Amino acid sequence: MILEIQHETTMTYSEPIREWLCELRMEPISDEQQSCHSFQLNVSEQAVYHRYVDSFGNGVHHFNLLNPQRTIRMLAASIVETQDYERGPMTSQSVFPVVTDDLPLETLEYLPLRGPTQYSPLLEPHLKTLCPTPGTRVGMWVCQVAEHIHSSFTYAKDATDSSSPIEELLEHGRGVCQDFTHLMIAVLRHNGVPARYVSGSLHREENESQSHAWCEVWLADMGWVGFDPTNGCPINSFFAKTAVGRDYTDVPPNKGVFRGSGTERIDVRISTRVLKRLPSITWHDQLPPLRVPVSTGVREFATVNAFAEEQQQQ
Repeated sequence: MILEIQHETTMTYSEPIREWLCELRMEPISDEQQSCHSFQLNVSEQAVYHRYVDSFGNGVHHFNLLNPQRTIRMLAASIVETQDYERGPMTSQSVFPVVTDDLPLETLEYLPLRGPTQYSPLLEPHLKTLCPTPGTRVGMWVCQVAEHIHSSFTYAKDATDSSSPIEELLEHGRGVCQDFTHLMIAVLRHNGVPARYVSGSLHREENESQSHAWCEVWLADMGWVGFDPTNGCPINSFFAKTAVGRDYTDVPPNKGVFRGSGTERIDVRISTRVLKRLPSITWHDQLPPLRVPVSTGVREFATVNAFAEEQQQQ
């Protein structure tokens, strides 16, 4: 599937600001399951962009504005070609117990319980319910974990925020895809299965597209395989991956610092559409306007140095 993805962010400030510095993780990854054929970043004010690849393999763009306006608009547009896995994860022959000494070195950083995935006593009932027995096939068990989370918790916007640990989801039973993903990662890592956080976009044919989060699991005979606990299923070609990390704190789409005070308003628009073929090299010059609802976050700042981060995944 060939997807055109538009991710528009508008930052509006109630008071004048200055020395605005931003770091973006909006460029889709290219790997075995998808290819990013083109990426274009436009900002409403003149800026010099710099790019580097972080330790997780994500493309990061950063720039600063010395005298920004009260409204700053950023549009990240990309062409991504996705594909389904050649084999479904339930065909994996990898079984429990997972032997840490047999794991590739690059998977070991995805085992510790840290940050929003750290252990909580409220996790115990779910660990008991989902405890695998020796000989259980890991791929089938991971599918059961995703379905358990999907059926046990309610999707509810504004129930948590970007800094919420899994304890809030476990206590209140409500959250968004970010929380569901953190919970799934915690269950998997507790049982010795490497799991990492993925941010990206979900294309939906009959509904509005949205930013999304899911997790990838290391299966010894298949490598990294994606699972979506929000929908209780493995991922497919409708999912476009943007960045990976240990948890959300490694992959926020937008974060930065500025000098100023007052209220910061963040409006985000996500749009995806299926293309019949790869477009011309100047495709971004003919991008249609975004005509989708706006997801809004508002925060009050009273300090001179304030920290801004895009609202949590939807």
